[in-house]
Amino acid sequence: MAKRCLFCGRYFTPDPRVKERQKACSRPECKKARKHFSQKKWSEKNPGYFRGRSPYVKAWREKKKGVLQDKIPREERPQKLVFVIPADMMPMLQDKITLQRSGKRTFTADGRTGGRYKTRWTSPASSG
Repeated sequence: MAKRCLFCGRYFTPDPRVKERQKACSRPECKKARKHFSQKKWSEKNPGYFRGRSPYVKAWREKKKGVLQDKIPREERPQKLVFVIPADMMPMLQDKITLQRSGKRTFTADGRTGGRYKTRWTSPASSG
């Protein structure tokens, strides 16, 4: 069943999960227009929603200050890691290697075989 997009006028086949409720085609311009239309409609239905919330939000942010901020301070830049991988381990590598911190300067990487390989890394700033 083809439907007509409310924003560009083109015909499209709706997603089977949404069926007759889908109003826009999958083009990025139409998605953006649909989101803008939806948010505008919601704001008109709830005109006072954002009024008077500033003190509440400020208090909430102050209460959650340590939880909401990143663990790495902004002035500290991420370090570049260089891994030297032995040739015999190359067949075991996957496209993505996920590292998990297992100590202050030690990271653990999971391999395809389920084994764990430890890599010790020391920050260049702290090793001098």
